[in-house]
Amino acid sequence: MALLNSITGGGGSGFKLAPDLAFPSRLTPSGGYATVIVDPSGALTTMLSLTGNWLVNGLYLSGFLAETVTVKLTIDGVVIWNDTFTPATTLHLNTMIDSSAPNGTDIVCMTSFLLELQTATDTSVSLFYSARPIL
Repeated sequence: MALLNSITGGGGSGFKLAPDLAFPSRLTPSGGYATVIVDPSGALTTMLSLTGNWLVNGLYLSGFLAETVTVKLTIDGVVIWNDTFTPATTLHLNTMIDSSAPNGTDIVCMTSFLLELQTATDTSVSLFYSARPIL
């Protein structure tokens, strides 16, 4: 697992973006992807699962009720977070990694990325993110 503040498009240092010819058309008006989980209450529910090499950024959850939640993040088979707490209505996950970066830190996985969520009663939490395949 690697954390980056920048990425190259073709050459130089860092990771190279892999071909993803339809990437711009899949973005929401805010510039990322969004998914809504119908019912993450009672058990850990997969919010985002990726396999292969990916750059993930703009990662945040919104729409929380004032209640305890569990957020578990596993990258390349290593559990990075497995925490139970009471968040605000929005939880900016990339900023939690590096609050000094304006939009948080980019997260790079080499084999797998798994974000799971559990709420006590909340049945509608939105995940917003951007994910690009990398070489």
